Amino acid sequence: LAAIYCLLVCCLLDRIRLAIAVNQVAAIFVKDTPRILIVPAIQAGIGILWILIWALSASFLISQVPDGYTSKEAYLTYEEAYGTATTPGKCTDKWPTGSVYKSETCELVNATVGYACWRCSPPRYIFDWRFFVSLFVFFWNNALNIA
Repeated sequence: LAAIYCLLVCCLLDRIRLAIAVNQVAAIFVKDTPRILIVPAIQAGIGILWILIWALSASFLISQVPDGYTSKEAYLTYEEAYGTATTPGKCTDKWPTGSVYKSETCELVNATVGYACWRCSPPRYIFDWRFFVSLFVFFWNNALNIA
């Protein structure tokens, strides 16, 4: 095994000398131009700034729940609006789910049935196509920044 290693070193001797010469020239360049060491720090700062701006933009996009996502109707019972352990209700039939609240203003369904007071509130966030487009742009620009 050592003989194979020595043979490889002998065969690649020109490449090793070239690598040593390239490193010597690079060391001389860094010695003569020390400001070049600031470039990675600036690039890292720009990358962190880009991530922070994207995170702010993504959080805004996630919080934009469409107006028609949840029902605007009032329901007679909590179980009809929220559902039970086995069946989802009218307000919790899609993900992410919102919540159910008892409204101060109730609607009279009819005299025999009673008042419908339970309503749906929208979820705090939703993942839609706009977020996924933003995520694609984030990955695309990160790949360019890394390159």
